[in-house]
Amino acid sequence: MERREAESISQRKKSIIGILGNVAELGAGRMEETIGEARSRDATIGTGVAIDKILALTGQMPAVNIANIWMPTEAERRANYETDRKLDRIVTMLTAVDEGGSNAP
Repeated sequence: MERREAESISQRKKSIIGILGNVAELGAGRMEETIGEARSRDATIGTGVAIDKILALTGQMPAVNIANIWMPTEAERRANYETDRKLDRIVTMLTAVDEGGSNAP
């Protein structure tokens, strides 16, 4: 009884692996068709995923560590600059108060 059950589980696993293999193949084909139309960011991500999967399937490891670096947009840079400018003003005011300046409350 346990042997038949183990064989049944093994067959189901093989079936699922086959199905997932087909899904992966269809997905990779779709990616291959659309990667040329992708924006640079999406193409970079797709290329990286493809390389990682190839390495995983061939039992290899990446030769280098990969770091994800956040690069702010121009709008984010402007907002950060504005926040820094406001904080600098606050520090200047607090320094003047601490030194007994005319901005004392």
